[in-house]
Order: sequence, then structure tokens, then C-alpha cells
Amino acid sequence: MRKTLILLICFCSSFAQAQDFKPYKVKSGKIEYEKLRYSTHSVYKYENGVETGSSEQIPYVEETVIYYWDNFGDIAFEETYKVSAFGGKLLPEKIKISERFWIDEHRYYFNVEENKVSDDPYHLRIKCKENFQYYQIKGSWIETIYMGAETSEEKEILSKKANYYRIDNYHDIYAWKGLVLKDERFSTSGSNGPRFNIERAKVAIEIDTLLKINDTIFNPIWLKREKLYQSLDGNKINELLDARQDLFIQADNIKGLEINKNDILLFVTTNYRLGKLQVLEINDENKLTIKFKWYNFDNSVGSNRDSFSINNNSLVDLDTVTTKGEVSKEIDFKWGNGELPTINPQNNIGIYLIKASRTSSFMLQPYARN
Repeated sequence: MRKTLILLICFCSSFAQAQDFKPYKVKSGKIEYEKLRYSTHSVYKYENGVETGSSEQIPYVEETVIYYWDNFGDIAFEETYKVSAFGGKLLPEKIKISERFWIDEHRYYFNVEENKVSDDPYHLRIKCKENFQYYQIKGSWIETIYMGAETSEEKEILSKKANYYRIDNYHDIYAWKGLVLKDERFSTSGSNGPRFNIERAKVAIEIDTLLKINDTIFNPIWLKREKLYQSLDGNKINELLDARQDLFIQADNIKGLEINKNDILLFVTTNYRLGKLQVLEINDENKLTIKFKWYNFDNSVGSNRDSFSINNNSLVDLDTVTTKGEVSKEIDFKWGNGELPTINPQNNIGIYLIKASRTSSFMLQPYARN
């Protein structure tokens, strides 16, 4: 009994310490980066009938990044913008290409162009928690993640004394109090061969550790929308459609329902399967792109596909994930009605817009008793 109690205390202590892992030594702030690519410029000339040549790596800013963190790095958010095309030609204006959000052991990625969210493991946090005793000794997430890497010198970046780490033959990092201020990648002939040219780099151009960060930064709207969408499985959809009609706007079988980008809808197919979809895009030609899932009667997912593009004035069979050229009893809905982004149920099939998907909270309202 005593031995078991000691083991339990040690486990709880280790767990509490792992929960206390903080990657940075600065509580909160903001860093702006430039992501550099390098193009090779070669020069050739003739002297006394002999050709000579030289080349150099010319950097250009391909993307800019704005990075926010709080609670010593337990939570972070990043926006990335494309500012130039390949080769360095500046775009007329910067284009947002992605957002990332780190919390707990999740790294959420939002692809702006595709309007899609993915959830990948937050490897830094996971590995440091797994090797927490080593992290305690070293006091550096870099030396914990890249075991064997050690700081060998300091370099001043933005008036900060950053530690230099040669991670391997391909990779260098400069970090100040755990915050990466410069990250360089090289081409080489192999893990043990000589380094050649630098290929890309991410360099901090501004840092602010006194900024008061608005909490809404760490609560992105696309993640709230995704969590609402993911919360709906077959059982939940059945429960809501059966008892909570107040949460929906039902598409009229004659007039249809005009829908917008990011709307989340529930549906019943001609085979009485339950499903959900989110509007990812409606382009200028009224082409609809959705992500969707439908569920079998045992609540298992019924299709391997998770997205679908539908041309204007198309008849759609969601059970087989196809569009068809003529009306039949298998058709679930018609997409498009001239220029209007309208979805029209067919064969008395139900399509229901979730009202909460057009709010900023994305919360299903509790049932109100009269």
C-alpha cells in the first residue's frame, strides 16, 4: 500500500510538472518576421579569351509572418501573408494565406484559400512533456527537441543577445529566451557533407514584449466554426432534428434556401441517412464547394470523400456523391437557380440551415421553456 502511494505521488508530481511546461522565458508579446527565399544570380565574362564566372545568393521576401504568444508560450497565434511571387516580384498587395493556432497539444492550421481547418499534433509541447526531466535540466526546448544541439555563441538580433544553435547540417536557429529570432535552412550534399547555399530563412524584424494582447486573437472565428461542425455526428444530428427545430431554418421545397459562404447545414438523404455540410466557397460562376459527411444508421461515417464541388444548376445525389443530368428519385437537392446561390431539396428531402453558423459565437442556443 505504501509503495503504491509513493508511486501515485510521484506520478501526480510528474504530471503537474509536465503541465507547467513553458517554452519561452517571456510571458507575452508579438514578433514580425520576414520569410526569405534565395535566388542564384550568375555572372559570366571573358578576359583574354578565358571565360570566368561567379554566382551569389540574392534574398527576397516571399512571405511575412505576425506571431503572438501568451502565458510563456502555452498559447500562440500566427498569420502568414504572401508578398511576392517566385523570384521576388512584388505582388500588388499582400495576400493572407494561412493562420495557425497553438493550444494544449494541438496545432490548428487554417488554409485561407481553401477555407479549411486541419488539426495536427503540437510536437514541441508533446516532446518536451515526454522529456520533461531533460527539459528541466537544460531549460531549453530547443535542446530538448534537438537532443545534442548546444548553444555555441551569441549574436545580437533586434538588440537581443540570441543563442546560436547548429541543429544539423541543414538547419541553424538563433533564439532569445526560447523565442526564435532567426531560422536558416541550407542545401548540402548530405548529413555529413559540406554546406552549400542558404535556401531559405525566417528572420525577426520587430519584437514587442510589452504589447497588451487582445484575447480575441486566441479565439479565432474559424476554429469556433470548426468545433461546431465537428460536434455534429449522426446521433447528435438525429437528436437536434427530432427535438430542436427552433435551431434551424428549413429549406423550402419550392423556393429553396439562399446560402452563404461558411453556412453549416444538416440534411436527410433520399436513403434517410443524416448528414452535415459546410459551404467552403461559392465562386463568381456560382460553383459551390462544400465539405460534408453523412452517417449510416449505426453512426459510422458513410463516405470516404470529405469535400465536393458542384456546378451551377446541378442535380446532386449525396448518397453516391455524384451530380446527375436528370431528375430521379435518388436526387437529394438541386444547386443553383440562375444567378442565385440557392439550394433546393428534392423528393421531400430535408435541408436545414443551422442559425448559429451565421453568428459570431457559433453556440447552439439552449432550449427555452415557455
